[in-house]
Amino acid sequence: MPDRRAQIEQKIRAFQEQAARAGQLKDKIADLRGQARSGDGSVTVTVAPSGAVLGLQLSPNAMKHSHTQLQQEILATIRAATQQAAQALQDTVTPVLGDQAERFKDAFSAHSAVMMPEAPAPHAAPNVPQNMTQNVMPPAPPAGNRPRPRPVSDDDDFGGNSILR
Repeated sequence: MPDRRAQIEQKIRAFQEQAARAGQLKDKIADLRGQARSGDGSVTVTVAPSGAVLGLQLSPNAMKHSHTQLQQEILATIRAATQQAAQALQDTVTPVLGDQAERFKDAFSAHSAVMMPEAPAPHAAPNVPQNMTQNVMPPAPPAGNRPRPRPVSDDDDFGGNSILR
């Protein structure tokens, strides 16, 4: 019986150590940031490891760019900052997770296509008004003679069926 008790105590200690490491990792990740500056210094971006933009600074020099050049500078700088944050995250996680770091990286970057915007076209489409280049929501379908939905009742008795089996 003492062997079983020692095994349980060892597993509890291992779990407590793992929980402490997870707490430390969480604190380190919360403080991670990526920051990048455009080549001419007109755009500076700060992002979280997820790619969320936390800060965007434009210098007075940024106003010398055309709107499409500025857009490209901003997006390129966001991509660079996001790559830096991702590398910092990897550098932080690998020592703690060891051989499981690759699984963490795969799980964390599962939505990277959503977080990393694609590079814009090198130039804007000619003769297209600016308001036509933005995404526009399609109009709502006409409200025909659809039946009105039944009101929701909180007094559901589960359809007459017992919840006990």
